[in-house]
Amino acid sequence: KNIHNLVNIAYEKKIKIISVFDDWNFDSFSKTDKSKINLPIAEKSDFIIVKTEAASRVLYKNTKLSSFVIPDMLRFKSYESISHIRNPFEVTWFGMPTNHDSLVSELKKIEASNIKINLRVITSHINIIKNKITILNLKNINFQFIDWTPEFNKEIIKSDIVILPYTEDQERLVKSSNRIIDSLNLGRFVILSNVEQFKEFKNYTYFGDINNGFEWLQLNKAKAIDKVLKGQKYVNEFYSPESVSKMWRKIINQALI
Repeated sequence: KNIHNLVNIAYEKKIKIISVFDDWNFDSFSKTDKSKINLPIAEKSDFIIVKTEAASRVLYKNTKLSSFVIPDMLRFKSYESISHIRNPFEVTWFGMPTNHDSLVSELKKIEASNIKINLRVITSHINIIKNKITILNLKNINFQFIDWTPEFNKEIIKSDIVILPYTEDQERLVKSSNRIIDSLNLGRFVILSNVEQFKEFKNYTYFGDINNGFEWLQLNKAKAIDKVLKGQKYVNEFYSPESVSKMWRKIINQALI
């Protein structure tokens, strides 16, 4: 209500309004959809900002409102890229509780590949996901559960590999690329689901089924390390604070005209 009141006052006084929308998925069954809150704000905004091209397309499809894409920027300083990949594979998954299901749904397929991995799970509400994983009775995956903190990058770099499974649904379609770019920036090899919204990163990751990624990695460790080096360079060029700030500067300058 307070946000709507502020927008209404700005609109009446002809003050330029820049609005940023995260994860606006237009899925009425999703707990994260905020259409009732977002739409009145968007309709009165001079500039609508979303995080990805996919989110921009979804917004236009549902509202016919145009938007500008300004991605999340890198959250951490770069870390030295991996120079070798250990066996068993040292792996991290990190994410918020809303993404727990995307990890759990992949674990049996990874288990079936008969590849031994040590998997660090960095998240909040650990007991919830721990209980879901325990009942799967997995033998090839050794788990370590770590509470999320703002400095979770220090935990990620203890592994060589990051897995980022994404389910193909409306909620994930509008997610930002922040976990992907952070993982590449930290010099880790990323195994990423081949979802349309993140095809930008297919040359810098294993882009496909998560379990197949481990099988590919067993035979292509040198290629994987090369992908990491190129990926780290790519995200530093296009997702650095300097690069993203230039995008914001352009929007703000337009608003001042």
